[in-house]
Amino acid sequence: MNGPNFMHGWASLLGLLAIIAIILTAFGLMLGIVKPANAMKRLGAIVGIVTAFMLIPGILVSAWSSMSFWQQIGLVAIALSAWQWLRPRRRTRYAKHD
Repeated sequence: MNGPNFMHGWASLLGLLAIIAIILTAFGLMLGIVKPANAMKRLGAIVGIVTAFMLIPGILVSAWSSMSFWQQIGLVAIALSAWQWLRPRRRTRYAKHD
């Protein structure tokens, strides 16, 4: 996976989602569904979330690339083990014996 292409696509997607959220907030403000004080809170939340989502991939890619191969394998093994442990278990039905 090419890093700059991924980051460009990620930034485009987040920009699109932020614009949609801001448009919905503006419609809510115009229709009287959202109060002006709440609109400012929502806009601040949108900007904060977009900023956080822009920073998270860079931090994760930086941390992943600074690890050695064996640390990466260990981290993947821990993640798979945790996923298997947290996955809901299927209960098997036992046939009744006469």
